[in-house]
Amino acid sequence: MKKTLLERVSILLLVLVGCAGLSFGQTALTQTTLSTAVNGPAFYSGTSPSISQTVTLASCSGLAAPILPGTPSSIIYVDREAMGIFAINTSSCVATVNRGYLGTQAAPHASGAMVLFGANYAVTIAQGGNPVPTGLFQADPPTGACTPTGTPSTPWVNVLTGAQWLCSSVTNTWVPGFNNPLVPVSSVPTTTIASASTITPSGPLFHMTGTTSVATINTPVGCNATAVGSCQFTIICDGICAWGTGGNISTASGTFVAGTAVTFIWNPATSKWMPSTAT
Repeated sequence: MKKTLLERVSILLLVLVGCAGLSFGQTALTQTTLSTAVNGPAFYSGTSPSISQTVTLASCSGLAAPILPGTPSSIIYVDREAMGIFAINTSSCVATVNRGYLGTQAAPHASGAMVLFGANYAVTIAQGGNPVPTGLFQADPPTGACTPTGTPSTPWVNVLTGAQWLCSSVTNTWVPGFNNPLVPVSSVPTTTIASASTITPSGPLFHMTGTTSVATINTPVGCNATAVGSCQFTIICDGICAWGTGGNISTASGTFVAGTAVTFIWNPATSKWMPSTAT
């Protein structure tokens, strides 16, 4: 009997270590939206005293059911509420969840709201000489030096405030990401990108090289460019910035020379990006 118990414990530890190693490779959060509204406490919405125990997602690829019953191995994050996944139907993307997880408050959420999700695990790595937990959602902001390839998650999300942080490849320090109140007063450029017909912003402030006219702007992870959200970013033109209306930009540009800064704001009513200037 003792041998059997030890064998079971050993097997379980091996499984958990293997899963942690696999999870560690997933440093980027995944973004999707809610397909249906989620009820919260009545004192928030004034409409329903019930609290939904299931959520329906537009996409759920990568979400996992618990390895051990009652211990979520994946977390979803909506507005400022974290939810642990107890079960997931990968065909319908209906998840049974633990509301108000990681010290957050259960609240109502609108259909179409931005959802971030990723694995839930707790080992540490050395980052800037200090141990850092590698779970993809945190309760504290990061500080000090960092390396983009060694960050525990992209973006780093403070679940209690909703503020996001990014590791800048320009300065190798943590800088304000999307939904961070320090933007734009403390913005530092993130990874420089090259102009192309389709671009993906690397953060709230970044440099863009080249002269190719931009037609479509992809939504970067953490940017709440949804039917019920808002987001903005600023491009510093290192080359000649230009954009057209063939994709999801509302107004075409003239020619903006190097050294120009242009801000794009998401308009949920039209699902298009609006440039701050277009002369």
